[in-house]
Amino acid sequence: MKKRIIIYNLVFFLLISCAFKPLYKKSNLYHPHKIKIVIKSKDRYENNASLMKLLLNQRINKNNSKSSNLRLIVSLKRSVVGMGINKDLSSDARMIIIDVNYLFSDKKGKLVSGKLRSTASFNYTTNNYANMLAMEDTSEKLIKSLSNDLADLVVGQKFSRKVSP
Repeated sequence: MKKRIIIYNLVFFLLISCAFKPLYKKSNLYHPHKIKIVIKSKDRYENNASLMKLLLNQRINKNNSKSSNLRLIVSLKRSVVGMGINKDLSSDARMIIIDVNYLFSDKKGKLVSGKLRSTASFNYTTNNYANMLAMEDTSEKLIKSLSNDLADLVVGQKFSRKVSP
C-alpha cells in the first residue's frame, strides 16, 4: 500500500513539473502604448517609405493602443550599384543596397539607435519595363526583410532604464 502511494505521488509530481514554457514573450514592455513611426527618405516617388511605415505599424502597434510619447524615427537610403556584365553579354547585374538608420526614443530621450543594411541583386537587361519591375520587386523584398528585423529589434530590446511612455 505504501509503495503504491509513493509511486502515485512520484508520477503525479513528475507530470506536474513537465510543462511547456515559451522562450519569448509575445508582448513588449510598452504594450498598451502606441509608437509613433516616422519614416524619412530622400526618394520622393518611391513606395519604400510608405511600405516600411505600413509594415512596422502592423508589427509594432496594436489596434487598441493608447497614445504616448514613444517615437521610432527611421531614415531610408537606397543605392543601386552595377555588378558587371554576365558571360553571355546580354545582361548585367545590379545590386540594390538599402541602409536603415533608426532611433527609438521616449519622453526622457533616446532608448536605442542603430543601423541596418540589406542587399539584393537583379538582372539588368535591355527591356526598360522588366528592369523597372525587377528593381521595384527587389526593393519591396528588402523593405519587408528590414522592417521585420527592425520590429524584432524594437520589440525584443532590453533597455538600460525604464521606458516612460
